[in-house]
Amino acid sequence: MTPAPVAVTIATRDYDYVAPLALGDVKVDGAELTLIRAFDALDRFRRDTAIDGAEASFSQYLRRVASGDRSLVGLPVFIMREFRHRCFFVRRDSDLVEVRQFRARRVATDSWGASGNTWSRALVREQGVSLDSIEWWVGPVDSVDPGGSSARDALPDGVHAAPPGRSLGDLLVAGEIDAVMSPWPPRAFHERRSPIRRLYVDYRAAERDYYRRTGIFPGHHVIVLRRPVAERHPRLVAGLFDAFVRARELSEANHRVLHESSPWVLADLEEQDALMGPAFRPYGYRENHAMVAAFCEEQFAQGLIQERLDPDVLFEDFERLVGRRAV
Repeated sequence: MTPAPVAVTIATRDYDYVAPLALGDVKVDGAELTLIRAFDALDRFRRDTAIDGAEASFSQYLRRVASGDRSLVGLPVFIMREFRHRCFFVRRDSDLVEVRQFRARRVATDSWGASGNTWSRALVREQGVSLDSIEWWVGPVDSVDPGGSSARDALPDGVHAAPPGRSLGDLLVAGEIDAVMSPWPPRAFHERRSPIRRLYVDYRAAERDYYRRTGIFPGHHVIVLRRPVAERHPRLVAGLFDAFVRARELSEANHRVLHESSPWVLADLEEQDALMGPAFRPYGYRENHAMVAAFCEEQFAQGLIQERLDPDVLFEDFERLVGRRAV
């Protein structure tokens, strides 16, 4: 007798490469999937225990595992990836043009422990600049929200909270800080005759050079399942992983055929393939071992975890439940 399908609810942001799952074009073997697509998917998962799994911060997941919290099972579905040179902002009249100039400067960020900001600080360290040589501030980029992500961070020694009632964008324009490091630019960046520019004006060139040097496409978010669900339904773990892979593959195939969303998307895709290959963002642990190991090392080097973490630990439950062998 065929077992009844398992009802499972997963929350992610509304990426085009999860749409095939939401639309039913890709099915999860042995499961009836309800996919919640919302920008606040990560927060919804934290608040609502009825959601079985979700997109989650890679940094937060790693730190939970490092602290001994095994309540979640991580799937090596790196659902959000992004390069980070684009995420530094300075005043238009600034003399800063690269992160190697950050020594003894005042740099602010929106969330100390976030995955993306961890990768951004890795760029600073790669250029030989000690993080301790920088005066760090943390606060909201624009609107002042005491319940925002920056307020949830426990700031390490030497890292300052932004003055109450002041946004990082305002502090940057006023010249009270030298740079902002955040995933999205301050609101003033989009103004006509904006007083703010990117640190790396040609960030595509900087990011491509980074990839040539390192081979790393930084992972920011992963998919996690609550442990009781994963342990009770091990076939679901493999089924979800395979479905996310197939959904991404279908979406990427469509990109190359239906590329009219921008006049030069096809040129970008061809340049991307020439540099990174067609499988530029694979899912799976073994396929991403170098990136995962580098992220573990950065977490330790930046003081976000107190002891080095074996990267195998992060996805050993996934490997066990689906019967795959770690690297």
